[in-house]
Amino acid sequence: MLYGLLIIVAAGFIAGEAAGKLGFPKLIGMLLAGVLLGPHILDVLPQEILAISEEIRLFALLIILLKAGLGLDKEKLLSQGTVALRLGFLPAVIEATVVALAARWLLGWDWLICWLLGWIICAASPAVIVPLMLRLKAEGWGVKKGIPDLILAGGTASDATAVTMFGIFLSWILGEMGQSVSVQVISIPVHVILGILLGYLAGKMAHYLLHRIQLAEDIVHDLIISLGFGLLLVLGDNYLPYSSFLAVMVMGFTLLETDAVLARRLRVELKKIWIIGEIFLFVLIGAAVNITVAADAGLKGLAIIGIGLVAGRWLGVFASTWGSNIKIRERVFMVVGDMAKATVQAAIAGIPLAMGIPQGEYILAIAVLAILISAPIGAFGTTFLAPRMLEKGEVDPTKVTVKSHYKFLVAMDRSPASQRALKEAARIARQSDGELIILHAFFENEIKLSKEEIEKELEVARDVAHELIIVEGNPAEMIVETARKEGADYIYMGRKGLDSQKKTKIGDTAGIVLSHSEIPAVLI
Repeated sequence: MLYGLLIIVAAGFIAGEAAGKLGFPKLIGMLLAGVLLGPHILDVLPQEILAISEEIRLFALLIILLKAGLGLDKEKLLSQGTVALRLGFLPAVIEATVVALAARWLLGWDWLICWLLGWIICAASPAVIVPLMLRLKAEGWGVKKGIPDLILAGGTASDATAVTMFGIFLSWILGEMGQSVSVQVISIPVHVILGILLGYLAGKMAHYLLHRIQLAEDIVHDLIISLGFGLLLVLGDNYLPYSSFLAVMVMGFTLLETDAVLARRLRVELKKIWIIGEIFLFVLIGAAVNITVAADAGLKGLAIIGIGLVAGRWLGVFASTWGSNIKIRERVFMVVGDMAKATVQAAIAGIPLAMGIPQGEYILAIAVLAILISAPIGAFGTTFLAPRMLEKGEVDPTKVTVKSHYKFLVAMDRSPASQRALKEAARIARQSDGELIILHAFFENEIKLSKEEIEKELEVARDVAHELIIVEGNPAEMIVETARKEGADYIYMGRKGLDSQKKTKIGDTAGIVLSHSEIPAVLI
């Protein structure tokens, strides 16, 4: 088990970093590492890991879905009217229809089998889409119109439609339809509505335990309890007909709307867990891909997938955004951003084969091929097209975790006040895991600080990452220029002293910096 965990972490991390260096999304490298390490090529992952890979993937998916819910923007969703609602079923229904027609035409299968394939292929992958949309939100792309939020909400709801319809047609094919078709179709909104309701109740209950009863002592305990409720929602769909993916996201959204402070703290902690969760999720999804079976799907399988993506997905997204203020190029981006397949296909594509349906192996092959084609295209296309097709807006720090690494420039001289400024800056940097830029600027005829003096002063910041810069020139000009050049977030300076009446006198250097620097300056 430990050997398998080591392989996944090491290979996934290295492959992800390599892909990032080449300009590709890191998840592409992780996916390919999983394909290579999986049982169908190198076969180096132990069976102990593969036996629980589905549970590991599900837990990683829980983390990212909860994180997505904690960052949804209600105002942006409401501003687009019914677009999010339409995105929850139109793209899936239209793509499934197109795939079924293409399969009937190219393969000549029975209509029920063709529809079964359509419902498998049409589902979008939250494992690929959610982290990409959260990254766009953090960078500000498309946030003005809430495009990442629309894709997050619509894509998750559409999975409920696809999985529910898949179950209906599978039961029909196997002759186990205990209810009429109309009753089964009605179960789709039931899955969605129950998912929203249970997610809301779980969010309210979690907040009650954390805020009212104060069951948790710190943010780590808050996170444990929140993930516990999320796991209950994931497991509960074995007993009640609801969309667990949607429920987890709604739970996060409920926590955000109920307690923005708690939501922000949870987002920070989930971001840390996701660093390792992302590796496990995408490596194990890649390991589930059978290259040989995918190759057997042949050109007809490629044609079915291509027709579904080009005709079905495009038509579904454009129909969902009809009448909105979303521009054509933004709709094109939404098509690409919502096309990735992986999670749902990996979970359900093997069921027809296991149930003894004659075309089961071919269905699995086409589903695997869909993962191999759409996941990389969707991931790379999203990253590539976002700066070219979306407008960059102001990032809302109450919805996403933004810049977390701070730089503090400290102007150092011989005054006691500058020593206090260094001590205060070091205290803040220590708490925020920031970095210090220690600047000693002096005039040409001024005696500069010696190396021994500087090292003695820096003892108060020896456990904080810091960089020392010594320059000759006008101190005020050097402070402003260096802060801008180094990307400092704050400037810390010491005042010159007090006059006989104990009134503060701001020296020439501090006064010039305060009046000319665009970067906030803190005067100690």
